[in-house]
Amino acid sequence: MSIGIDSILPYTRGGKLPYWLLFISIVSIFNSFQSYQRDLALTRRVYNAKPQEVTNLSARTFGTWTLITSLVRLYGAYNITNPQVYTLTQLTYVVAAWHFLSEWLIYGTTKLGKGLAGPLIVSSLSLVWMWNVKLYYVF
Repeated sequence: MSIGIDSILPYTRGGKLPYWLLFISIVSIFNSFQSYQRDLALTRRVYNAKPQEVTNLSARTFGTWTLITSLVRLYGAYNITNPQVYTLTQLTYVVAAWHFLSEWLIYGTTKLGKGLAGPLIVSSLSLVWMWNVKLYYVF
C-alpha cells in the first residue's frame, strides 16, 4: 500500500491557505529547533539592534514559543473549517506581529532589515489573508 502526497496534504476546498499554514508551520518548526543550538547567530540576526541581549535562555524560550505557535498553525491547516481553530490560528499571527512590532518600536531590540522583514511579512500577510477568506473556510 502506498501513501500518496494527497493523503498527507490538508483538505483545501480549492483554496491555498491550508497549504500556506502547513508550509509556514514546517519552516517554523525547523526554526524553533535552530533556537536550541548553542550558536545564537540566527537569533541575533532578528534582534540585531541589541544582539548582546540574546542569551541561550532567551533563544530557547523563543524556540519553545515558536514551536507552540507552529503546532497550532499546523493543526489549523488540517482543521481549517473549524471556527475556533481558525480563530486560534489567526491569533498566533496577532501575537507574532505584536511581539516583533513591540521589539522594534517599543523595546528597540531589533531594527528594520533582513532579520525583522521575514517575521513581519509572514505575520501581516497571514493575518490579512486569513481575515479576507474566513467566510470561505468557516461555514
